[in-house]
Amino acid sequence: MDDFFAKLGGEIVDVDEETFDLFSQCPSSQDLGMVDAAASLLELSVAGRDFEIAQSPGLLQSSRGGGTTGAAVWRSSVRLAEWLAWDRNPLFTTKALHSESTILELGSGISGLVPCILNSKVSKFIATDQAYVLKALRDNIAMNVTISSTSQKRKSSRTSDGNVKPAVNIDTVALDWENDDVTSVLSENNLKGGVDAVLACDCVYNYALIEPLVQTCAEICSVRSYSDEEPARSEKQTICVVAQQLRQPDVFEQWLQTFHRSFRVWRMPEELLSADLKAGSGFVVHIGILRLEVRR
Repeated sequence: MDDFFAKLGGEIVDVDEETFDLFSQCPSSQDLGMVDAAASLLELSVAGRDFEIAQSPGLLQSSRGGGTTGAAVWRSSVRLAEWLAWDRNPLFTTKALHSESTILELGSGISGLVPCILNSKVSKFIATDQAYVLKALRDNIAMNVTISSTSQKRKSSRTSDGNVKPAVNIDTVALDWENDDVTSVLSENNLKGGVDAVLACDCVYNYALIEPLVQTCAEICSVRSYSDEEPARSEKQTICVVAQQLRQPDVFEQWLQTFHRSFRVWRMPEELLSADLKAGSGFVVHIGILRLEVRR
């Protein structure tokens, strides 16, 4: 993991400066960032692979309590999936993540793009979201997952009752940041030893979710034991990867202030990003490592 951190450069020390720098490169976007909110079926090409993703426009437009943002496919997920599949992605070229890694995604939504892309690159992937999302998420994963990293999509296999079989190394788990006990959820899903990375893609879009999101990230990352001498270099340290579209500077700044209190934070350097995540794209990727004083 030393090689990975060496590539990141200097930590973020000034939240105001980071916010100003990012939003001066790219003005805040009024575009919500959905691929196509009205489509029931999306056909996408990601990292040379074709995906068919079912959406629920009706659910998205409903007044369901707790929100419906997970019912759509977001451009940030497409760009994150492209970057994770990129053959120069530093998480994999430095072996910070590898074929034996366990990854947990927060706020996965219905698309299943990230777990499908990483299915052949890691040992286990846990996609989490609120319970209302999970059936559509499972179906989209089962329809699009491949057993290898080739660009050819595996045809879905069905059980005798007509349901699609899930991918063997992808789990879907209900996790509500505001209401669920994170430790219990991890324990119930055989994750008492923690995970190698937490992914959060476009989970920062309003003030109300900032504290619960950061607290959930911190609780998951605190499971691993760390080295007191070199806390940011420990091989067991959980890496937190946060990708997001730059929309409202005030919301972003409050998230970063909150995240920075619990995590050491780096912005992913330009040269380590695929083209559609670079400066001016309107998207950004940050890396977090839980601060020593926050761990349990």
